[in-house]
Amino acid sequence: MKEEMNIEVDENDKVIGLRPRKDFYSDKHIHRSSYLILFNSKKEMLIQKRAPTKKWHPNLYTCAVCGTVANETYEETMRREVMEELGISIPFKKLFKYKHFGDKDKAFKMVFIGKSDKTINPLKREITSIKWISLKDLKKDLEEHPNKYAPPFVKGMEIFFEKYADKVF
Repeated sequence: MKEEMNIEVDENDKVIGLRPRKDFYSDKHIHRSSYLILFNSKKEMLIQKRAPTKKWHPNLYTCAVCGTVANETYEETMRREVMEELGISIPFKKLFKYKHFGDKDKAFKMVFIGKSDKTINPLKREITSIKWISLKDLKKDLEEHPNKYAPPFVKGMEIFFEKYADKVF
C-alpha cells in the first residue's frame, strides 16, 4: 500500500512540501485540514463521532467532515472528503481559516459551510455515529461538556459562534 503524503506548511501556512502522514502525529510538523459545517433545512448542524481507530481525537465529536490535505487545495480536499466520509456531493463555500496548534496536532483548519438534506452514508471506518443538533443545543453542550469534542472543533466553533452563527441563516 502506498504511503499517504500530506502537505507540510510553515507557521504562516506556506507550503514546505509533502511529508508522510505519519510524521504529523507529533507536534513537530504543521499540516492543513479542511472542515465542513453542514446544516439541513431545519437549521440543524451535523456532527460526527470519530472512530476509535483515529489517531487524532478518537471517540470525540467533531464537524460533519474533517480531512487532511494531501497534494491538493483545501477545496479539493473538501470535495473528496465529503464524498468519502458522507457519501454525498454538495455545494459548499469557504467560511474562515484558523490555526490549532495542539499537543499532537498542529494544523491550519479551513472551515467550509454547506447545506443539504441528502441521505448521509457515513464511512464506518472513520465515523462511529452522526447526529443533527441545533446550534443552541450544540453551544450549550460545548460549554457544559467540552471533553466530548475534539479540541480543534471546540476552538473552531468558538470562532463560528463569535463571528458567523448569526449570519448563517
